[in-house]
Amino acid sequence: MFSSLVFPVLFFLTMAGRTTGQILSCFYEIENFNVSIIEPSLCTHIILIGSSNVDNIGHFQEPPSNVTEEFVKLKNRAPVKLLLAVTGNSAHFTTLVSSEATMQQFADESLAYLDRSGIDGIDIDWEFPVWSWGAKKSDRTRFGDLLRILRQKYGTKKLITVDVAGPPTIAKYSYQADYLNKYADFVQIMSYDYHVYDPILNPVVGFNSPLRRLPYERGILAKMNSDSSLSTYISMGLWKNKTVFGIPTYGYAYTLFNAFINEPYSLATGSKGAVTYSMVCPAMLKKKNIDYKFEWDYPASSPYIHGRDRTWISYEDPRSVTEKAKYAKEQQLAGGMVFDLKSDDYLGLCANGSYPLIRTIKSVLFDKN
Repeated sequence: MFSSLVFPVLFFLTMAGRTTGQILSCFYEIENFNVSIIEPSLCTHIILIGSSNVDNIGHFQEPPSNVTEEFVKLKNRAPVKLLLAVTGNSAHFTTLVSSEATMQQFADESLAYLDRSGIDGIDIDWEFPVWSWGAKKSDRTRFGDLLRILRQKYGTKKLITVDVAGPPTIAKYSYQADYLNKYADFVQIMSYDYHVYDPILNPVVGFNSPLRRLPYERGILAKMNSDSSLSTYISMGLWKNKTVFGIPTYGYAYTLFNAFINEPYSLATGSKGAVTYSMVCPAMLKKKNIDYKFEWDYPASSPYIHGRDRTWISYEDPRSVTEKAKYAKEQQLAGGMVFDLKSDDYLGLCANGSYPLIRTIKSVLFDKN
């Protein structure tokens, strides 16, 4: 009787204390980005994304062996924790969690891969339980069952991290804080992609990752920011020492309807897709002889640029990521998450050295003052 009680108590205490110390996790998107360019000492955790998924019958699909071998070599260059992000169609995740046997098999398959490869854990990137096409209401509780089974299989020797939606409208439907607190080593809020252009529903420009609401935002729009997301998760009961604050290194470009009407929420005629910091930093635009006006929005703690060619771009710079990292530190969170490595200026083209955004985030988070 005594031993049956001791193990759960010790397990809970061990899990509660696993996130002490600052975390800076960095996503490494495998496509068109050589692992040799990564500076592993910048991050405490590096997460490989884009090479593993849940298939249509709920099985774990591991990366190609050559990808794994190159990724694991990062450990030879710095004492960094390596994780594998498991992505996939939301309906495939629903299939995975619909059966206890399927979840057990997934846990066995993933653990076998982790043990064989030397990778330290997995990152569950399900976008999103309950919310997406093909989802079920039971996803919310069954996701907790999946995390429980993974933790039972992994024990404390392997890490389990979870990526959760930024928008509060999704958060309240998709997750329960109790199982995140109990089974995840840490939980990463994807505090970006708040503004998505749509020619019918949302034909305007907007910030990718605003820190706080703009004064004139109302209703749902007033909640589409990082501060509102964090407040929502904390009110749901997510522990701060489990919470990692997401900071993007990319932004989005749009085409304005009128070049002279260029404030946030100005009418747009289309989206030009994602942009990296090295595409829009002042040094690069000057080199390309592109004349854009740089603006700063104080509530959003976000920069934007616009030009006579009707281009409007929301992006991140050293000032914006400083404000976001300061916010995460002031909130006494477990740390920060960066998406992603290749969207920073990894070649140093902007005259600030390599990885200026991530270096800035790290200096703020790890500053002892």
